[in-house]
Amino acid sequence: MKKTNKPRNRSGWSWRFDLKMKLTTLLVIVALFQVKGNTYSQNTKIDLNLEDVSVYDVLNEIESKTAFKFFVDTKEVDLERKVTVKVKRVTVKKILERVFSGTNIGYKVLDKQIALKPIEGKDQKTDQGSGLEKNNETQQPTISGTVLDETGMSLPGASVVEKGTTNGTQTDFDGNFTLELTSSEAVLVVSYIGFSTKEIPISGQTTLSITLEESAAGLDEVVVVGYGTQKKVNVIGSISQVSSKDIENRPVTQASQAITGQMPGVTVIQRTGRPGQSGGDIRVRGVGSFGATPNALVLIDGIAGTLNDINPDDIASISVLKDASSAAIYGARSANGVILITTKSGSNKKFSISYNSYIGVNEATELPDFVNSWEYAEMYNIASGSNSFSAEDIERYRAQNDLDNYPNTRFLEDLFSENGIQTSHTLTVNGGDERNKYYVSAGFMDQQGIVPKNSFNRYNFRMNLNNKLGEKFELNTRFFGALEERKEPQATANKGGGFLDQLVQNAVRYPATFLGRDSQGNYGIGPESGGTPVAWLDSQSYLNNPTTRVGVNLKLDWKPNDDLIFSAIGGYNFTLDEQRSYLASQRLNEEVFLGQSYLNQYSNKTIFKTMQFTGEYTKEFGSHDFSLLAGYSFENEELSLFNGYRQDFASNDYTVMDLGSAENQQSGGYDAEWALQSFFSRLKYSINEKYLFEATIRYDGSSRFPENNKYAFFPSAALGWRISQEPFMEQVSWMSNLKLKASWGILGNQNIGNYPYQTVLASGRDYSLGGGLATGAAYANYKDANIKWESTQTTDIGIESGFFDGRLSFNTTYFNRNTTDVLFKPSASVSSVLGVGISETNTGEVKNTGWEFDLGYRGNKGDFGYSINANFSIINNEVITLGLGNVEQPNGLVGNGSNLFIGYPMQMYYGYKTDGVFLNDGEVGSWPDMTAVNPTAQAGDLRYKDISGPDGVPDGKVDPTYDRTYLDSRIPKYTFGANLGFNYKNFDLSVLLQGTAEVKGQLDGYAGYAFFNLGNIQRWQMEGRFDPENPVRYPEYPRLEVLTNSGSANTATSDFWVVNSGYLRVKNIQLGYNFPNTLTNSMGIDNLRCYVGAENLHSFNSYRQGWDPEIIGGGAYYPILTTYTFGINLKF
Repeated sequence: MKKTNKPRNRSGWSWRFDLKMKLTTLLVIVALFQVKGNTYSQNTKIDLNLEDVSVYDVLNEIESKTAFKFFVDTKEVDLERKVTVKVKRVTVKKILERVFSGTNIGYKVLDKQIALKPIEGKDQKTDQGSGLEKNNETQQPTISGTVLDETGMSLPGASVVEKGTTNGTQTDFDGNFTLELTSSEAVLVVSYIGFSTKEIPISGQTTLSITLEESAAGLDEVVVVGYGTQKKVNVIGSISQVSSKDIENRPVTQASQAITGQMPGVTVIQRTGRPGQSGGDIRVRGVGSFGATPNALVLIDGIAGTLNDINPDDIASISVLKDASSAAIYGARSANGVILITTKSGSNKKFSISYNSYIGVNEATELPDFVNSWEYAEMYNIASGSNSFSAEDIERYRAQNDLDNYPNTRFLEDLFSENGIQTSHTLTVNGGDERNKYYVSAGFMDQQGIVPKNSFNRYNFRMNLNNKLGEKFELNTRFFGALEERKEPQATANKGGGFLDQLVQNAVRYPATFLGRDSQGNYGIGPESGGTPVAWLDSQSYLNNPTTRVGVNLKLDWKPNDDLIFSAIGGYNFTLDEQRSYLASQRLNEEVFLGQSYLNQYSNKTIFKTMQFTGEYTKEFGSHDFSLLAGYSFENEELSLFNGYRQDFASNDYTVMDLGSAENQQSGGYDAEWALQSFFSRLKYSINEKYLFEATIRYDGSSRFPENNKYAFFPSAALGWRISQEPFMEQVSWMSNLKLKASWGILGNQNIGNYPYQTVLASGRDYSLGGGLATGAAYANYKDANIKWESTQTTDIGIESGFFDGRLSFNTTYFNRNTTDVLFKPSASVSSVLGVGISETNTGEVKNTGWEFDLGYRGNKGDFGYSINANFSIINNEVITLGLGNVEQPNGLVGNGSNLFIGYPMQMYYGYKTDGVFLNDGEVGSWPDMTAVNPTAQAGDLRYKDISGPDGVPDGKVDPTYDRTYLDSRIPKYTFGANLGFNYKNFDLSVLLQGTAEVKGQLDGYAGYAFFNLGNIQRWQMEGRFDPENPVRYPEYPRLEVLTNSGSANTATSDFWVVNSGYLRVKNIQLGYNFPNTLTNSMGIDNLRCYVGAENLHSFNSYRQGWDPEIIGGGAYYPILTTYTFGINLKF
């Protein structure tokens, strides 16, 4: 905080005005304003951490942190006297009593001016303000001690009471206390505003050092908001925040994984554990659009980025702005929420070095169990109704004594065979003084996947500087850099595919009857004569994906006076994303050589630049607080991509572009750019921090929209009432906070392509001319020249409450988000007879409504402490209209006929209802006619329900026109999480639980169906199949059949395949031990903690056996990973 006026006349020269006149005037005004001045001095509390400094420096620091001005005659007051002041949340009155204890100096308060002068009769040897009573009489028993916060700062004024009595005292200026007790077995109850109460058994002790933890709902807790911070109790928007304590020491490679389950209304779905690409999809209060990408805006220290751009160890806090009043300051991109990441900063405490490290082992949370080769042979015979495998063949497979000819190759198990080692090391340097602070970190993370040749590593560096430049300027500088590299194996060129779609998916697909590698080192040719995953893993195919990120963020603050601050912000981010994908040739055996090879390579450069200017005026008029922010922002991003392709390399050892064949060589590339210009303002007003009002406006202009719709206006407003501050609540001592809040606003979304309204020519339309091939281009898409922003109108109503000095908190919010003018491509419902595609146009509307709840409690019993922070969200997603895409279906539903229908959620499954299977062929005739769906229905086939007909009632027939319906959605209706914390003496235990409910998922293709397109069969399918010898109505799997890649009547989308994918997951568990100070002090270190932990330890679910409930699709997947870790936290 910048200093204001210095104390007058430090050097002792005579006053420019007559001192007696000034003091006389002061004393007269004191009589008029004594009450107001005393009120401010009693209520204003500050932190000081000053050691061996002059009184002059103390007064200057008080002036810089408060509205007080000092008047002093240096001939009467010694300003050079050295003092030490280390306090937290202490009034100016107590600080002055301490600084001038033992002297004859007193003070008078005039409004916000303080006059220092000698007081006759004041005993210079009396320690006033110490809070200690001198008593030479010995009384037993007596306990003394010190009360500190978690950083070691003294807590003056803390209450120390003997439990069950009224006997108590308060700590003095240095946090010390002495108390005469009634019993040597007494229990002390220690409390302090903003901190959790603690009970300490005396057990015969005579001295104590007591550390209090900050309350889960501290009244002074600060929340990061758009373009600033705000006290949590004064926030009237819907904001959730997690701190570094909530995410530190987690073995997550990408930060999006760390916030899963920790905030209400924030859903993170992780569909893959693929190293380097395992970040989750984040949705804030549902899915806001079926057209434009519904991603939240992510800002790192105010500059646009992604959650996965940053080392989690560098994060100080993550705030999610969920409603219009908090997010509208970011206007055009805030419709789907705003995520603000604040990185760690330096401090004015002593120089410190921290080292955090862990080593861990990865394994799949779930892996499907495929049958053995002899079991596959038996089941294939049943499915095909043939003897493709003779009894002798089956016995030879079972005997396993001729593996070259009758193997039992476990392709998926062999592929996911590694226990990938994961390590992380972060070294930070932190320190500074009142004028200069620094935070420097360097980190290295290496993750070896559970697939051979698969890894991801990252080197990162960050330097955050804070410098006071003179009396009115402050410069914040943030540099960062990261080098990442992802490596993956791939299939060979003849398969023409990559890691997941060929290597992994075929490991799921290929049955154990195919040879992987024989005893002579030859590879099996597989079912398609192109090899198997065993061969491909040993090939020289590879993918390397290095990424370089660097950036700088500068913020210069100018504070011409106490009430006004101007800020200039500049940001520059550079990203270079490169990839080289080589698919090799390979010799499988003496007879089969796969000669094709090719290389794809690209380089994608992105440069982001921004300039922002803000001015904020803040003024306090008695009980009225007023703040006005105004700003301007300009952002620009340029993209440049170049790619090349060559094939038929002479050797797999030399895989640079020049060494490929010139025949069929290809190259391409493009440049793209977008810009955003914004004007914004925010007004905040409160009365006694009791009645709260906030209004925001933003005017955005985007290059992605045409001239007539380029700019849009995004307003918001919010009201809050802190009922707990009302006089009628003074007697309700158990309620520490009660606040009602409501907000309304309009937000925007522009997450579409860079040129959505411009009719551009697409290259690649070459044509023959004069016997040669001429380069051509053509219009590929019809463009709407009048498109405009998506708009989301949001309404919020909420209650925040705290009880028992913040130990218990409960908050609830209702929200309604209505998105109109959805930027949607209605090509599925609109005729394309013109031969061109349809680009985005404003058509459609979607709504998300719901409730958010969060509950927190923290308590202790002696040395045992515990806490719980739980959240629960209900989110209802509904399509209101598709606009141009509205097509009334024969069954009465209105939509696109596949996955979007009015009145239902997005991402829905649309199919048949079933009622078990036919027990015998005779039942088919008595069931509604299924000829349109399954003309050859038989025992073991699914029985599809007749739910409607041309007249809207069942008509005795089952057909896709009338009998398909809504089967649920991939968007979870319920999400929840709970963070449990326990500590006992030097041990700590934390458990994070997280889950979803009323959500569906489907495994199809090779992952869901047995014998699909030459595919495998899983054990649950074999054991749960329909058995005509022992028929049951509701088997786990219908009758076995050999399927083509088109499936069969039984694999049509239905509620048999669309299953519950809800779960409760033990997301993280960690047990730590802090080594005692006696040991660490002897080692010359400040703190040493070691811990063991596990990420994604276990999930409770009813999903398909062997599959994680977040995995969907046909088998081109990477398992979610469980990570077991051991780590240390070391601080010097």
